Amino acid sequence: MAEKCDVLIIGAGTAGVYFGLQMAKQGYSVVIVERHQRENVGKRLDIFHIDSDKFFKFGVPVPVEGDPDFCCILEEGTSFSPAGKYPKIVKYPFHVLRLTPFLQRMFKLAESHGVKFEFKTEFIELTYTDGKISGALVKQGEKRITYQSKLVVDASGIKAMVRTTLPQDYGVENFSIQPDEKFYVVLRYIIWEDSQKPRTLTTEGWTFYKTWLAPSYHEKGAIIGVGATGSFEHAEEVLEDFFNTIELPLYKVDHMERGVTPYRRPPYSFVGDGFLCLGDSACITKPFSGEGITASWTLCQIAAEVAGEALQRGDRLSQESLWEINVRYIKDQGAKFAGILATIPSAANTTKKENSYLFRKDVIFSEEDLTDMNREFEMHLTTAKILKMFGVIILGLFTRNYSFSSLKALLKSVVVSGKIRSHYAAFPSSSESFKSWSDTAEQLWEQAGVKMQ
Repeated sequence: MAEKCDVLIIGAGTAGVYFGLQMAKQGYSVVIVERHQRENVGKRLDIFHIDSDKFFKFGVPVPVEGDPDFCCILEEGTSFSPAGKYPKIVKYPFHVLRLTPFLQRMFKLAESHGVKFEFKTEFIELTYTDGKISGALVKQGEKRITYQSKLVVDASGIKAMVRTTLPQDYGVENFSIQPDEKFYVVLRYIIWEDSQKPRTLTTEGWTFYKTWLAPSYHEKGAIIGVGATGSFEHAEEVLEDFFNTIELPLYKVDHMERGVTPYRRPPYSFVGDGFLCLGDSACITKPFSGEGITASWTLCQIAAEVAGEALQRGDRLSQESLWEINVRYIKDQGAKFAGILATIPSAANTTKKENSYLFRKDVIFSEEDLTDMNREFEMHLTTAKILKMFGVIILGLFTRNYSFSSLKALLKSVVVSGKIRSHYAAFPSSSESFKSWSDTAEQLWEQAGVKMQ
């Protein structure tokens, strides 16, 4: 059985549905294939956050109180040192939402613009004509369907079920994300035992432990979340260390959830002939938090504009006609994220004592810097700030609040991350110079000490 469409998307998560909606709004026929049942999509993790100011930017209806996906709106959050001291207020409003109801609302919105969904349908393999992608074979129960499409989109999540099947020389890397290239998140949905304790309507975070306390949908509840690289076991070890230091009011655990997000650099190119990868399959997440929805929507928005214009011109969706997607994303958000990711080795070397010292001295972990990181994905390091930072660290060396090895790692990361960001900001305008650019990028990542292969 064969069918045709302009765009075939594998995966009905937030990235796939948003991109499909943007293409359908331009009048193109879109089919989204999803292996789960409609009502079960997104049930891996229940609660998620979206920056409140991003709904307007991406043209998504704002959830309001009374909607099934709405929990609450937080105007600000607080970050603490490892011992729970030196609170920093981060004034950055965000919506606390439930993922599955949110996706159900997005499904209906997409369908209202003509997007066709095929649930309980599995991707089998790509199809090719003259060595170029021309569609995909999918399986729906016992029925097999071959879709002929101008563009196949991998939005299948962290398994990257389509991208990993690409030929080695197709222009998009086909690596599988390894266990040590993931961020492991464990959420404990709790209920406070003190019946007089009001509902948790704030968020508190301890950056050293990557642990946070946030609202849930329960009127007497909250969420204790922790994230760590390596494994769920490592995340639990980090949380145990947290509990040994920070005392929370008595609670009981209602249930737990686990999930993973990519924690590695994205492919150097997101596009090939008739192909595009988005979301977790493209490793698009905020390196400092692991959250990826609005970060992915940025790539989706760019991709929809470029692909839509190419189709309007009557162009075949070759790698070259889609190349502008790479250019516009990597030169801006991609460069910022790459610079942050390159600082991970130095951040990982910081001890509790050093982290607490920086909190106390209001360096790196100042309210302004934390807010800038959330709003603009970068800290505005003026000359005065840099001088203050290194002055504080030098003082820390003499007072034994900061080690020479950590200073050495910080200096290295500042230099290399700056080079990586500048290199990404100079991404080539055509694929002709791509090989040279990616070879240099590979050398820079090796200098950063970040495992990327």
